[in-house]
Amino acid sequence: MKFIKLFEPIEIKNIEIRNRIVMPAMALNFSRDGGINDTIVNFYVERAKGGTGLIIIGGAGVEPRGGGPTMFAIHDDKYIPGYTRFAEQMHKHGAKTIVQLYHAGAYSGMPDMVSSSAVMSNLTRRVPKELTIDEIKVVQENHAKAAERAREAGFDGVELLGSAGYLINQFLSPVTNKRTDEYGGSLENRLRYPLELIKLVKERVGKDIIVGMRVAGDDFVPGSNTYKESAIFAKHYADAGIDYINVTGGWHETRIPQIPMMVPQGAYAYLAENIRNNVDIPVFSSNRINSPIVAEQILRDQMADAVCMGRALIADPYLPLKSKENKLWDIRKCVGCNQGCFDHIFTGRSVECMRNYEVSREGKIDLNKKSDNPQKVLIIGAGPGGLEAARVAKLLGHDVTIIEKNHVIGGQASYSWVPPGRNDIKDIMDYYRGQIEHLNIETKLGTEATTELINKYQPDAVIFATGVKYTIPNIDGIDGSFGSEIFLVEQILKGEYPIGKNIVVVGGSATGMETAIWAAELGSLSSEVAKFISFYDLLPREEIFKRWMRGNRNVTIIDMLPKLGMSIGRTTRGFLIGQLKKLGIATILNTTIKKFEGRTLEYEQEGESKMLENIDTFILATGVEPNDSLFNKVKESNPSFKLFKVGDCKKPRTMLEAIHEGFIAAYELDNK
Repeated sequence: MKFIKLFEPIEIKNIEIRNRIVMPAMALNFSRDGGINDTIVNFYVERAKGGTGLIIIGGAGVEPRGGGPTMFAIHDDKYIPGYTRFAEQMHKHGAKTIVQLYHAGAYSGMPDMVSSSAVMSNLTRRVPKELTIDEIKVVQENHAKAAERAREAGFDGVELLGSAGYLINQFLSPVTNKRTDEYGGSLENRLRYPLELIKLVKERVGKDIIVGMRVAGDDFVPGSNTYKESAIFAKHYADAGIDYINVTGGWHETRIPQIPMMVPQGAYAYLAENIRNNVDIPVFSSNRINSPIVAEQILRDQMADAVCMGRALIADPYLPLKSKENKLWDIRKCVGCNQGCFDHIFTGRSVECMRNYEVSREGKIDLNKKSDNPQKVLIIGAGPGGLEAARVAKLLGHDVTIIEKNHVIGGQASYSWVPPGRNDIKDIMDYYRGQIEHLNIETKLGTEATTELINKYQPDAVIFATGVKYTIPNIDGIDGSFGSEIFLVEQILKGEYPIGKNIVVVGGSATGMETAIWAAELGSLSSEVAKFISFYDLLPREEIFKRWMRGNRNVTIIDMLPKLGMSIGRTTRGFLIGQLKKLGIATILNTTIKKFEGRTLEYEQEGESKMLENIDTFILATGVEPNDSLFNKVKESNPSFKLFKVGDCKKPRTMLEAIHEGFIAAYELDNK
C-alpha cells in the first residue's frame, strides 16, 4: 500500500504537524517523583527521531490527590525545567508535543481522592469525597495553572482528560454523578464541569497553544454514557472552542475488551467516525491501531483525521520512517499482548515491551556498533528467543547460523496464533522471516541439532532456545491404553488430528483456555459466509447470528487448580473468562483426575467421585518443563564453548522473557 494520507501534514489551530501519526499519552511508570528524567526523555526522543508527528505526554497530575505515585506531575513550578527540556528535545527532532492534564478523581486511589459524588469506584473499590462547588472551582483553577506551566515550558498544547472513567467522566456519567445541584441531574448540568474547564483553560492559554480533549467514544459501562451521548458531548466541546478531539474507548472498569490481542485492529475507529460526523475540528482515532496499513485505511475512509499509535510506537519507535520508506518487513508490530506494558503498569512496574527489549533502556544500547571480536554463533532453536538472538548477533557483526528441527520457524509460536484472538502472533513470525532474509542469516530448517553437529561447526558460542517438552501426568489411561482419544495441544492446533463434538481440555492455563475457545468456535460460520447467507436471506437473521457466534462443539475445561489462568496478566485474564462464559464452555475446577477410559473421564472433587461421559476427544494442556538435555550434553562435552540458555529452555515462562533473554545473550557475547 502507498501511504498517502498517513504522511499528509495536519494543521491544528495554527500549528502544522508533519504527519497524522500521534503517540497518545500513556502511563509508563518511569517517574517516581513526578518529574521528567533521562529515561523519559530518551524514550520519547527515539519516537521523535523515528518520525512521529505529535507526541502527547502524560497524564500529568494537576493535583497530588488526583495523580498517582508513578504518574507525571505538573502541579508545581518546580517541574517546569524538566518539561522545558522535554519540549526542546521533541522540537529538535521535528515532533510537536502536548501534555495531557490529568485528574483521576475516584480512580486515583489516593487517601484524599475526590469526585463528583461520594460513589464507590468500581476500580479502586473505595468511596471518594464529594467535591463542593468551591472545591470544583479549585480543581478547575489547578488545571488552568498546569496549562500555564505547559505553555511556559514550550509545549505546543495541552489535552484535557475526558476519557477512561477519570474525573471529567465522573461528572458526565449518571452512574457516578448523583449530585442535585447545578453540576448534576440533567445532561446540561453534567456537562457544566467540563465546559467551564474548557472555557477557563482557553481563556488562560488558548490564544497561544492548542487545547484538545481526550474523550471516551463510549463508556461501555452499564447505565453510563454511550456513543450517542459521546457525540453530543463532543459537539458541545467543539462549540466551546476545543481545538481537537482525541477519541478512545471505554472506562478502565468496562468488561468490554479495549486493548488486548482479542480486539481486532482498528475495531474502535467507528467511535471516532461517530464524533467526526458531528464536529468540524480534527478528530483522532485510538485503540489497537498497530499497523500503518490499518492506519492509512482509517484515514482514507474518513473515519478520523489522525491516528493514535501508542503501543505500536513502544514496540517500534521507527514505525513511521519504516512505513514511509516502504520497509514494512522491518516493522516490529505490537501484537497486543500487554505483557510488558499494561500488565506492568497495573502491578506498579515500569513499561517494557515483549517485542522490544530496548524499551526503558533507550540511550544505553547501540546495535549500530559492530563487535570488535566477531564470533561464530550457533542458535539452536528458531522460536522467538532464538530468532531474536540471531537478529541481534547478526546486527552486531557476528557469523550466525540457526538450526531448527522443524521445517518452519517459530517454535510454539508457529501454532499459538491458531486460537481466536491470537492471530497477531503471526506478525512476529513474519518479522523474523523478514530479518532472516534481509540480514542474510543462515538458517538450517528440518535439521536436528546434536553434539556431533555442533562440534562440526566449531562455534565460539552456542545459544540454546530449545523450548519445552510436555510433562504427562501419571494418570491411568492418559497414554491411551484404555482406548481414549488423547492428544497434546500442539498436535491439535497444528491440525494433525480431527476432533469430535464433545471435547474435554485438561488444563486451565492460558493455553488451555485459548484452546477451549478455539474448539468451541469450530463449525461456526465464517464472517464471509455469514454475510453471504445474510445478503440473500437464506436463513433468519437470528439463526445466522447464532451460527456465526458459536460453533457446534461442546467443550469442558477440567483443572486441578481452584481458578483458571492464574498466570495470565490482569489486562487479559478477565476477558478470556468472559469469552468462556459467552461460548458456553463448562469449567470443572479443584479436581483430581483418576482415570481415562474410552469416552469417560473419572475425577474426584471435594472428596466425591464423579465422571464425564460420552467424550470424543481429550486435549492435554498440562505442564511443561525445560527441554535442556542437549544443552547439558554440550556443556559436559565442550566446556570451552560459550553457552547460553534463553526462554523456556531456561525456565518455562512467557514470550517476553524468551525474546528479552535472546537479545541479552546476543548483546553480551563479547562480555562472556
